[in-house]
Amino acid sequence: MDGFEFNKAMMALLLVGASTLGGSILANELIYKPKKPAKPGYEVAVAPAGGQQAAPAQAAAPKPMSEVFASANAANGPAVFRQCATCHTVNKGGANGAGPNLYGIVGRNHGAAPGFNYSAAMKGKAAEPWTLEALYAFITNPRGSVPGTSMSFAGIRSEQQRADLMAYLREQSDSPVEVPK
Repeated sequence: MDGFEFNKAMMALLLVGASTLGGSILANELIYKPKKPAKPGYEVAVAPAGGQQAAPAQAAAPKPMSEVFASANAANGPAVFRQCATCHTVNKGGANGAGPNLYGIVGRNHGAAPGFNYSAAMKGKAAEPWTLEALYAFITNPRGSVPGTSMSFAGIRSEQQRADLMAYLREQSDSPVEVPK
């Protein structure tokens, strides 16, 4: 190989190397240049002390039970109760599941179903009865109503479904409580 051929080969290698380096620099500057955030770092959501969820900024005023029961249809209750039936039973003398039997829940004290091991939060409310208002608040947001409960259900968002379930649960008793007028 003479000197001229050697120079052509070296020039080709130099040209390939220069174009690769130049293309890389150009691509990094024009195509792949990262955008810097306005505020450095990441925002991390931190739970409040005690492992409880933060309360909403503004809680809605509770609805009067007369207003809830005005549109309630107990016949639709069994369909809504299917969401609850994975953990609860509602028949008289029924067994506890992952959750307690709910027969006669309205008027019964919190944490009072025989043979069920309640969370400390629910045991702490054992002196309080399940009123219609308390039950409505609980099925709306269990962890907001009884902070520390072991019930992992998020709650029923539909007002109509909550009303139907309330009417159904009220009837599941030997002596149903009166419907507020």
